[in-house]
Amino acid sequence: MGCGTRSTRACGGEVIPTAVSASSTISSRPLAEGRQDPSGPALSPAASATPSGASARDEGAILRVRDLRTYFYTYDGVVKALDGVTFTVHRGETTGLVGETGCGKSVTAFSITRLISDPPGRVMSGEVLFNGADLLWGLEKEATYFPIGDSGRVKVKRKFRRIKAANERMSAVRGRAISTIFQEPTQAMNPVFSISDQLSEVLLLHRGTTIIDELLRATPDAPGVGRAGAQLLDAARAGNREGIRAAALAFGAAANAPSLGTQAFYIVRAASSRPEEMRRELGKSLDRLRIRPSVRRFLLHQRRLIEIQGKLNEVYLSEMKERQAHTTQRLNLRRRAGQLRLTHFYYRLWGIKLRLERPLKRELFWRVVRLLEGVSIANPVQVARGYPHELSGGMLQRVMIAMSLSSEPDLLIADEPTTALDVTIQAQILELMRDLKTRVGTAILLITHDLAVVAEVADNVCVMYAGRIIEKGPVRELFRRPLHPYAQGLLASIPRLDQPSKELSSIPGSVPNLITPPSGCRFHPRCPYAMPICKVEVPPMTIEGPDHSVACYLYQGPVATS
Repeated sequence: MGCGTRSTRACGGEVIPTAVSASSTISSRPLAEGRQDPSGPALSPAASATPSGASARDEGAILRVRDLRTYFYTYDGVVKALDGVTFTVHRGETTGLVGETGCGKSVTAFSITRLISDPPGRVMSGEVLFNGADLLWGLEKEATYFPIGDSGRVKVKRKFRRIKAANERMSAVRGRAISTIFQEPTQAMNPVFSISDQLSEVLLLHRGTTIIDELLRATPDAPGVGRAGAQLLDAARAGNREGIRAAALAFGAAANAPSLGTQAFYIVRAASSRPEEMRRELGKSLDRLRIRPSVRRFLLHQRRLIEIQGKLNEVYLSEMKERQAHTTQRLNLRRRAGQLRLTHFYYRLWGIKLRLERPLKRELFWRVVRLLEGVSIANPVQVARGYPHELSGGMLQRVMIAMSLSSEPDLLIADEPTTALDVTIQAQILELMRDLKTRVGTAILLITHDLAVVAEVADNVCVMYAGRIIEKGPVRELFRRPLHPYAQGLLASIPRLDQPSKELSSIPGSVPNLITPPSGCRFHPRCPYAMPICKVEVPPMTIEGPDHSVACYLYQGPVATS
């Protein structure tokens, strides 16, 4: 696992050279007797103990994953993709999850949001606490398992009513509270809907009440709109792009409609040499903000439905926090939504709905254009009108990132978010994620192969191997002083600009078959320091420094309690 162009640049910077010192490579053996790692002195139990501020730090955890196990039931046997994964993500911090392909990083992300394909996969056990809500509540009642003789295969009898109820509960956190950037955007996007339709659905679902309120508060006939329009035309004649952008935003602000500024900017760009057409199109853009009474009633109806869904989501969250069903509240809210749809059934008639929702769809379209601008898409209007098959992999990835960031979630799970992007766009996307973390306090779980990206943006790192977390700690500490032989091997594979003649190390062997994984420590067949106990018993996670722990018998620190 090496570095590309971006990684090479970062590896020669301030973090990586200190991480891969001569004493921390795979060729330097740790000493078990004093719990000494390759690059530091022996740690006493007192020095290894959890710091006094750990309890306060734990209170800031937004996601706690404890002993998570996810299996896939195949004809060849049971694949133990996750086998006791435990880690914590803190509010406003970025946690990196690194490891080889096939070690279970993406399965971890899907298990947290309960998006594992079932069948063949099942989250078997564990605990996933998000802001105090148990996302796996009721898991043990969703399926029954029957071993098939001595074949190693298992028959799973699923209770689909309970599985459906769990998926309904998860709708309270997916998208708004926990958002995911998927690794394969071509599979995540619907090929029969335009980009605008798919992003508009996300905006309406998670920010619908705010959008409708802002649309109803628009003042297209305010006294300052005409003056702002004249200034926009003057800026268009001057031809300065930044001036046009500023004038367009002022035009939207005068009408109390920010999306109007985006629309006006692209109108001016498209008709910069045709002033009469420009005036006509700007007039049409103001017309969409003049809401007729029938449209206003339709928008208020939509707002009430979104509010009811929001209250239903609060009930689902309350159920997961209290681990107790609130059946009466759920039924009452569903009954209210059903009655509202029944008494306004005519809003669902195709012709009526198409006419009444037109102002809302236009508002959503220009908000989508603004989102696409934020991820550096050069022609956002054309892309918003296009379909997934018309875009390249890199552009689709940016669309997926825009969709995930649009709801400003509490937790962002980014599964290889920069894989299909060039170096320049990578930097812009990482800056967007940093801005979201700073501005909103979003926590980020970053899944990646690129150690340089982890060194640049992560606060904490979890190293994963064969379905288990084998080492975790602060990013600078782990890069400076890797403890587990596997983590040492990963860092030793990074090229060094200050040592151009240094031969890169590699880890022998390959990731084990998770149907029949090795006993004891799963890394022992590839580990140069394997001892007899490594082949028999699973090493516990021990504390070897402040917030730094490792699962390896080469170290004998206090056993971590969580």
